[in-house]
Amino acid sequence: MDELGKEIDKLSNQLTDLRIELWREHTLFTWQWWMLVVICFVFLILLFVFVKKEKALSTVAFIGIVYIINKNLDDVATALDWYDYRIQLEPIIPTMLPANLFIIPIGFGVLYARYEPWKSFLVSIIIFASLVSFIALPLMKFVEIYIEKNWNSILSFVSLLAITIISKLIIDFLKFKNV
Repeated sequence: MDELGKEIDKLSNQLTDLRIELWREHTLFTWQWWMLVVICFVFLILLFVFVKKEKALSTVAFIGIVYIINKNLDDVATALDWYDYRIQLEPIIPTMLPANLFIIPIGFGVLYARYEPWKSFLVSIIIFASLVSFIALPLMKFVEIYIEKNWNSILSFVSLLAITIISKLIIDFLKFKNV
């Protein structure tokens, strides 16, 4: 077991070195990299502009749940090689930080804060999940940020809806229980 562990450590270190090399030589300060930086700031601004103080706590909790579920799904999907990211904000984490920490949780969080009743919430998340899945992902493929392997826009759409609905159910349950 010790031998196998050492081999895994060696390969993991090599992979990290390759990621850093790819990032330093082909990613850092490219227009795609700057686009990801700008998107992060835009979503932060949206959060502060559109979420009212009285809904801030439940919205942040919702964003946290969306982040945890989405980040774990993204970790599994990249580990299983369903898709990959060639351009990253930083070289170490193999998942898409702007999407996992900003676009998806904050985008859905703003909708959660703005459209609390289920009917309007569902309509808004269907629209946003469609934009992410059927417009943003193909654009990310086109500009070579994202490589699709065993994944597609429909799976992305369904997973985004499931993540968001589960997150709202959890927050609604906690609010109902007054936890």
